[in-house]
Amino acid sequence: MRTKTKLAALLIGATALVALVSESTSNEGEEFEKLYGQFYEHDNAYAEVIARSEEHFENMNVEGAILSLDDDFTMYEINDEGAEEMVRGIEQVRAALSGVFGSGTWLGANVYKWGLTDNTLVQIEEDFYRTEDGGTRSVKSLVVVEYRDGRRWREWRFKPEDR
Repeated sequence: MRTKTKLAALLIGATALVALVSESTSNEGEEFEKLYGQFYEHDNAYAEVIARSEEHFENMNVEGAILSLDDDFTMYEINDEGAEEMVRGIEQVRAALSGVFGSGTWLGANVYKWGLTDNTLVQIEEDFYRTEDGGTRSVKSLVVVEYRDGRRWREWRFKPEDR
């Protein structure tokens, strides 16, 4: 019986401690705002770089889209076998974007930004393509982009496979 009483007292004490901690306020009157599904620093120095780049991309403007790239920009695709380098450097990106935009099969993309903090952006990208039979298909990717010195530096694209 004593073990049950001690256990009950311990649980009550732990519950009270959790309630006290969760009710406490931060130091010196500072407050914090709890956000669900939103972590995007709109005042981040890279927010404008991202917005300009997206505008050029949406307008299929290759030269505008590469303006924000670091000379050493590298894109990786992550799959079951690890990271595969897809493009490196501005000239490879220029050629790849010209092919995508000029093919007539890429229709556009929806981009869902999950977070931007410091120099890292995390988003979901859903690209839409025209199929040979006249329909459309979409390809979703989790994308992590790292910026350096005001420019887009490295990008990792995770494309889930149908399982």
